[in-house]
Amino acid sequence: MGLGWWRFLFASSCAWAQSGEIKPTPWVQNPVARHTACPVAANKPTVCTLYGAEDGNLPLEFRINSLPKEGVLYETSGVFRMFGSDPKHTPDPIGPHLLPFLITDPLHRIVYVPPYNQWPPEGAWSSFTYVVQLNLTSFYGAGLPSAATATTTIGPISEPGLVVFTNPEGSIAASSFDLEAGGDGWSVSGNLADLDTTDGGLKHHAFAWGALNRYVYGTDEVQFLDFGSAMDRSKWYFEAPESSFTGTSMTAAYGGTMRFTVRSLYGNFTELNAPLDWVTIECAACDSGSGARMVRFADDYLRWDGSERTVELRLSPVEGWMRDPLNSALDFTYASECEMAAILSNVSRVAILGDFTRSGEGVAIDNVAIFQPPPSKQPMYPVECQKGCPCRRHNPDIVRPTCC
Repeated sequence: MGLGWWRFLFASSCAWAQSGEIKPTPWVQNPVARHTACPVAANKPTVCTLYGAEDGNLPLEFRINSLPKEGVLYETSGVFRMFGSDPKHTPDPIGPHLLPFLITDPLHRIVYVPPYNQWPPEGAWSSFTYVVQLNLTSFYGAGLPSAATATTTIGPISEPGLVVFTNPEGSIAASSFDLEAGGDGWSVSGNLADLDTTDGGLKHHAFAWGALNRYVYGTDEVQFLDFGSAMDRSKWYFEAPESSFTGTSMTAAYGGTMRFTVRSLYGNFTELNAPLDWVTIECAACDSGSGARMVRFADDYLRWDGSERTVELRLSPVEGWMRDPLNSALDFTYASECEMAAILSNVSRVAILGDFTRSGEGVAIDNVAIFQPPPSKQPMYPVECQKGCPCRRHNPDIVRPTCC
């Protein structure tokens, strides 16, 4: 038996012998730092409550994990905790050198002060993250653990929960198109007449027309029809800007609404394309990077005849959103709570259909906005969805919210 064979046996029997496989980091499912959102007015210190969930309803401690890029965070003041009066916050803000910062307010509240003397944004001001962990002081009281519980160890730190500070109306992302010569980063996709332009042929009008006041529009100048079905083989869409309508801040939109005003400039709305995928929201990182998409189709409950209309869609399963199987051999299914929550947790695309008719049409949109749920209903993001789902497509042992 040669020296090489003994080396093989020795390496095989050692605990430190590794295969080289990089194991994924486990996802902490309990406790949960819940996602939430708080509307904030200009120059107004705003109190925002953080929420945690623990399967055994055990007490938790809350720690700020990151700070907002705009504005500052404070602890609540003693007078506010006792009497609910001003000043709401302590004199000194929470600085980066204090992270992770333990929140001492017994009701888990913090105070956000937006940038001084700035108009509220069309969308969110900023956001930050926090974590929760079992609070052993509250669990044991002032004394030491008893012999029966002396072996109890502190539980894991939760995955970060996201807090989004929206504008006073609760908007997370919005475009009013009020700038004289701007489309606010919007573009048109699928317009065969303007493939070589960066905006796809999007046009901006700086005047009022009914409920539309400074708006953008697109026109369908070239049709690509299927002669068998007489339907458009290529449809055009309004594409929302990535700078404001994508990213993790849309997590706070679950249970909220999407709203926009639409009106046709011209077109025969008695001859419609089918299907009419009116609004599409995508998450490229979902399902282990395979992507996920949910669509709200026009149907008997959501129609449009080309006249001026303000559309409001709830971002929850009751609205009738459909999950795209991303496979032409499979049928669309109604999106579940966790499927919708997963897509909203990291949005990569928001699109509004413009190509409704089988012939040429012109369509204008205005005041596109995505809103958080009302503060009285926070937090709305489902706890079970934050705990994650098995990534069945690639590795069922991996659990992530984006695999739901």
